[in-house]
Amino acid sequence: MLIATGLDELAPLLRRVVTLDARSLARIRYSGERVTGLVRLPFGVLAARTIVLDAAGGADDRTYRAAELLEWLDGERAEAPEPCDADWRGGVPPLTGWRRVDTVPDTAVRPLVRQGALTLKETAEPEGVPGAQPRAEVADALLDSVVLTVADGEVSVPISLRTLSAVTRLGFLPRASYIAVHVAGRWIRVAAAYGSVFAERPGLGLALR
Repeated sequence: MLIATGLDELAPLLRRVVTLDARSLARIRYSGERVTGLVRLPFGVLAARTIVLDAAGGADDRTYRAAELLEWLDGERAEAPEPCDADWRGGVPPLTGWRRVDTVPDTAVRPLVRQGALTLKETAEPEGVPGAQPRAEVADALLDSVVLTVADGEVSVPISLRTLSAVTRLGFLPRASYIAVHVAGRWIRVAAAYGSVFAERPGLGLALR
């Protein structure tokens, strides 16, 4: 059951994803006193924000159209939106079982993202069109390149430019803070102060030795 209490804190994330893609979906997962809003961004990233509720919200996991959910939270819609669970494609990260690998200060993350953005811009320049974007296949290759690797002696976790760019672009990483990198099976979670970004490694898995 969708309960408005506490969900208003998800509005900034919903607003960003609706701006990027008006057809975006939001998956709302209740687990005890926590509710997590998951969204898939058009540039291939799964992002989330978790809110701690004043009271237990039970256990529920439903998908809604992000625009409709945002209208309801903003008071522009009287009734809660209808679920559209069948429209969600792809897996979701686990709620438990996460292991922290390392933390990285924002002063180390931001230069990597800036350099990545500069490389994307330079790649587009040979096209000869001011403000041009690099070809999709070139942009994807750059975004999927590993720009940071963290390890704790037992597991090494590669993090792509796509993941780090999403953390900063969504406003999850305030100044003078850090990201925390966790693993659970084949999932990677890059958590910041205001939200997390997840990356899945299909068919690989992060086995702990």
